[in-house]
Amino acid sequence: MSNATPSCPTCSSALALTSQGGFNPWVCPNGHGLAATLAEDYEKAQEDELHQLWKLAKTAPVGTRACPMCERPMVVVDLGWDSDEVPEGEAGDGPDEGHEALDVCLADEVVWFDAGELEALPADLPDPEPTPEEQAKIQQVADTFVSAYATSVEQDMHAGAINHFADRFVRQHPQATRLLDVMYRRGAASTLS
Repeated sequence: MSNATPSCPTCSSALALTSQGGFNPWVCPNGHGLAATLAEDYEKAQEDELHQLWKLAKTAPVGTRACPMCERPMVVVDLGWDSDEVPEGEAGDGPDEGHEALDVCLADEVVWFDAGELEALPADLPDPEPTPEEQAKIQQVADTFVSAYATSVEQDMHAGAINHFADRFVRQHPQATRLLDVMYRRGAASTLS
């Protein structure tokens, strides 16, 4: 079941869709917090924390709050966070610097942030520029795509011209349709033998 208008899980007020640069959350008009899809959260929070949040959400206990979007009970995730963007448990991952209890709707992939919770998480760090090796691989993929696309367009244009000619010929010479059909079948039969 989906709400016609998303509502705040704290006060039930209708949430307002806002735009904050590339981030588009649903905000409580009474200041209780905001809802954002997991995809939107990547505009604000670090990737390693969001990956960990989703992983933990799959086995987290069900809480008492309803999802702002579908009204199903959300799960509650105790998310530890740190300032680096190294995935949890990998070399270079720093110790947790804090924790936030976040409400997550698995069905809608929505996270509810009480007032101040999103700001407490470390901001997303800019992705590093690709290395020359990575840039060369990206260029190779792009070149392959462009070449394959150009070949496909050329084949479509060729097939389109032949089909256009055949349609026009058949319209002008309807009696030839049977002859063309017989020739086609003989050609197909000789190909199969």
